[in-house]
Amino acid sequence: MFERFTKEARTVVVLAQEEARMLNHSWIGSEHLLLGIASRTGAPGAATLERLGVTPAACRAALDEEDAATLGAIGIDLDAVRDRAEEVFGPGALDRAKSVPKGHIPFTPRAKKVLERSLREAKARKDNVIGTQHVLLGILDPEDKQTSALLARLGTDMETVRAGLLAELEQAA
Repeated sequence: MFERFTKEARTVVVLAQEEARMLNHSWIGSEHLLLGIASRTGAPGAATLERLGVTPAACRAALDEEDAATLGAIGIDLDAVRDRAEEVFGPGALDRAKSVPKGHIPFTPRAKKVLERSLREAKARKDNVIGTQHVLLGILDPEDKQTSALLARLGTDMETVRAGLLAELEQAA
């Protein structure tokens, strides 16, 4: 399937892997693919994301907040842990401890579904290649609660992103 991806869409997949590494994640999810598209200024869909406040920095911050909220749900106060670690080991102790995943990082089942849907989106639009716009359309699956929650934390939703992207594509045609 990757042979049908445009150079830009392939770059988005590579960027998703790099984002997963930078976030110290051992998987590539739909959130990383979204980050990859948001990082490609000028790519189809990137302008829509930026206009809606879905920027790389905002996505990373929202993902960090999600990690802290998840830990908080099981009674772990991330700020208290960080403060105590820095008290014992010095400033930035937890930052130094991060190990960046090496080698192959697998796609989650969600991310695999995104890539499969991007092919279906390209076919539905009668396009011969899969571009970043198709990957973004593939990300916008209402059943993907993770991405839906991420977009909500960023002040938007899947329907708004889809409508903005389709308008952007119509203007470009």
